[in-house]
Amino acid sequence: QAAVLVPPGTGAVPPAQPGPWIERVVGWLGKVFLQDSPTRPASPEAGNTLRRWRCHVQRFFYRIYAGLRIEELFSIIRDFPDSRPAVEDLKYCLERTDQRQQLLISLKAALETRLLHPGVNTCDIITLYISAIKALRVLDPSMVILEVACEPIRRYLRTREDTVRQIVAGLTGDSDGTGDLAVEL
Repeated sequence: QAAVLVPPGTGAVPPAQPGPWIERVVGWLGKVFLQDSPTRPASPEAGNTLRRWRCHVQRFFYRIYAGLRIEELFSIIRDFPDSRPAVEDLKYCLERTDQRQQLLISLKAALETRLLHPGVNTCDIITLYISAIKALRVLDPSMVILEVACEPIRRYLRTREDTVRQIVAGLTGDSDGTGDLAVEL
């Protein structure tokens, strides 16, 4: 199933296929390269050039869109499953670009600066960790990204004194926010 790309910040309803919004954005290429009119038909060379440029522009948009989603990935994970379409969009773009390393570096940095410090409750860390597991499974079914990106969370949770207590409370339903833990296990 193909993801549905919607230009960021448009608030638009997603199109049925990822290509239509890109076609609207790059439709001007046809006018520039083909300059097709009833008096002057387009040449085959212009058609070939248009196809090459369309491919380049599509890759460019996928890279830019993926870069934007990568920057937002911490928030996307935090809001999962409501943010599932954004995860699927990112997955679609990552399949067409070579940005997995950028994603790993950015996500690890975001986790370390926004989550893994003494000011965050252990319960909140566990809750986000569960969301990360769910979201990153959708993003990368091979779970390579999950293993690499979430290693700092696992390592940090081992240093917290109340981690075991919070996990047990989550399993028994005695704490807020970690009820998903019992469901996951």
